[in-house]
Amino acid sequence: MRKVQLEVRQVVGGQQSVINNNDLHDLHYMRMVIKEVLRLHPPAPLLPRRAREDCEIMGYKIPEGTNVQVNIFVICRDCRYWDAPEAFKPERFKESNIDHKGTHFEFTPFGAGRRQCPGMLFGTSTVEIALANLLHHFDWVFPDGPNPGSLDMSEKFGINVRRKFDLELRATPYVLSKAA
Repeated sequence: MRKVQLEVRQVVGGQQSVINNNDLHDLHYMRMVIKEVLRLHPPAPLLPRRAREDCEIMGYKIPEGTNVQVNIFVICRDCRYWDAPEAFKPERFKESNIDHKGTHFEFTPFGAGRRQCPGMLFGTSTVEIALANLLHHFDWVFPDGPNPGSLDMSEKFGINVRRKFDLELRATPYVLSKAA
């Protein structure tokens, strides 16, 4: 978290109170972090679809009208597409042109095609601006001390995916030191 927080504070600078779109465009590492979070924890792990015509996929015959569930959770953790798929490595997106807009089927946290999530751009923009502001204006620590290794990332599955256990952090306002 320190690395992305440092990037936000360097790009935004000083005690600027409003982060704008130009700032967001320059937050490359933060965008990689968001992509990696979406890869490991897609908002909708299963995407329901219906076959519009008879087809065959990998030897399986799928009749027209069949309901199919695309398992985004598994695809985003498939070692055929991702090196060390269970590891949190935002840098994997550094030299990659993979985006979350549905054109790269190994990474479709919002679906693809005509049934893609209509709120994708609004949602990602909101996450970017909120995260940038939270990282810029606050320092974050675990209430029981710095032990991120004990963080339980278990998930609770349903129509969407959420953490099984709440994440508790303590925020303290960030004050720019005069020496900086």
